[in-house]
Amino acid sequence: KYPWYVTVNGEGDVLVTDFDGGHVYMYNEKGQHLDKFGDESVCPFGICTDSSGNIILAEMRNRKVELMDKEGYFLRNAATGIEWPQAVAVTTQGQQVVTDFKNHKVIVYNNY
Repeated sequence: KYPWYVTVNGEGDVLVTDFDGGHVYMYNEKGQHLDKFGDESVCPFGICTDSSGNIILAEMRNRKVELMDKEGYFLRNAATGIEWPQAVAVTTQGQQVVTDFKNHKVIVYNNY
């Protein structure tokens, strides 16, 4: 409904967050829909993947960053206590970087 952030995983699949519908949509590199996960109780914003293919998702409504497996199944919270997590990234050294929109901060986590 409202595509917001996008990333490409190591397999070439495109993941798109839908900020209003609460879902993440997965497409192959040819644009064919593969899957979706999430629900209307969440507000996914930033998204990226790590070197293992896990998905890292900034979830603004519940003020946390979630770590999910390649299929979108929740593994654990990767960061909490962030007012408005908006964008996420993983550095080449494996650090997680999160922007906090409300507090105008960039937060770096050495272990996530």
